[in-house]
Amino acid sequence: MRNGGEPECLVDYWMQETVREIDEAKAAGLPPPTHTNDEEIGGILFDILFAAQDASTSCLCWAVSALDSHPDVLDRVRAEVATLWSTESGEPITAEKITEMKYTQAVAREVVRNRPPATLVPHIASEEFQLTEKYTIPKGTIGFPDADVFDPERFFSEARREDVVYKRNFLAFGAGAHLCVGQRYALNHLVLFVVVDFRSDRTEGCDVPLYMPTIVPRDGCAVYLKPVSYTHLRGTAAPST
Repeated sequence: MRNGGEPECLVDYWMQETVREIDEAKAAGLPPPTHTNDEEIGGILFDILFAAQDASTSCLCWAVSALDSHPDVLDRVRAEVATLWSTESGEPITAEKITEMKYTQAVAREVVRNRPPATLVPHIASEEFQLTEKYTIPKGTIGFPDADVFDPERFFSEARREDVVYKRNFLAFGAGAHLCVGQRYALNHLVLFVVVDFRSDRTEGCDVPLYMPTIVPRDGCAVYLKPVSYTHLRGTAAPST
């Protein structure tokens, strides 16, 4: 960018702006801004590579693993999507369409809850705690009920509403002031991937986490993708609860 190259990606635009800030500081007789030094830029690039690539890749791999292990869940996703969108329509999947994919969104959230890319230290209730007027967290509770079970119904069922009751336990994206700014992007990315027609060969280790430093399936998770077609499912609605 210093030599006048045309920006071709987000990092190029960022560097173009960084060069401008350095030049303006120099013209004003000031030192370069601290956020333009090599160490700061390297740290931001590492964050981008980790959060936008490694973490997303981890989620996509576990989505394949989970849906391959739960074909009934995958069938419901396919059926729901078929009522809202098809490749033959030639229309893009808009944000409004994604909002309507309630069950598919629940699946995406359950993938992240069940296999968070950045592992966490669980919170254990040391004593009973009244969370709402109708619900008290029992002493000894860790996270969600049956936390090891892949169950999208916990985020989809109006009767259970675990996304509300256990909202404080959904910490895959952090919480409070440190809540991940990419949370909505990551979940939408996962929803769009689940819409794709994919196949994987289940091998030994496909459900076993490997830390690198995000968690990924130990077998490497080879995935085969192909253009999706929901024509034969159109008009079939996902079962409701």
